[in-house]
Amino acid sequence: MALVLHYIYGSTASIPHAVMEEAGLAYSLKALPSGVDDVHFDHYPEAKFKLSGRIPALEDGSSVIFETGAIIMHLLAKPEAAHLMPAYGSKEYSRFMQWLFYLTTSPKATLMEFMWPERWGRFADDQDWVRERAADRMVTQCDYLDSNVSDGTFLSVGFTALDIYLTELARWSAVTGMPMWRWKNLGTIVEATRNRPAYKRMLAMQRISWPKQAA
Repeated sequence: MALVLHYIYGSTASIPHAVMEEAGLAYSLKALPSGVDDVHFDHYPEAKFKLSGRIPALEDGSSVIFETGAIIMHLLAKPEAAHLMPAYGSKEYSRFMQWLFYLTTSPKATLMEFMWPERWGRFADDQDWVRERAADRMVTQCDYLDSNVSDGTFLSVGFTALDIYLTELARWSAVTGMPMWRWKNLGTIVEATRNRPAYKRMLAMQRISWPKQAA
């Protein structure tokens, strides 16, 4: 049975979407109506009976998986996508998991604070403070990433789902005025990944344009 990815255009669903394209998996997309909240979709009646109430969400037969990282790992367990992560139990697999969690809990979380400070502060002054702190942390996190990635790909074993995840974070980071591709090693990975055919197909299907600053 084909996979079904429920998503909103431009959301974190773009990451598992790119993974499915890269792996050549059979899938279909189901976009939520415009105006639905970007985290919950309680006003989407059809989905309430079948899904978790969160997006992105992946249907795989009778299973429904939510949370971007969990969806990615579910996809990578499929034979077609196995080449997008190191072999289970290997040293590089442990590093892969470490950085997958880091990307989710650090730069992704920081970007969310920068883009939606109203979720962390009620008043304008509080929101400005949240955004300033997020910008400072983003620099520190990019410095850390840049000093730990390999030459040309995130891991030394070659292209993995981490390269896709990093590239999507970099695309979102354009709004901060400090895009992640300004860091030399990160920029090399981002440039290579965004020019992969599968990644380009994902952008086209999601109706996403790469930020002009990256040209």
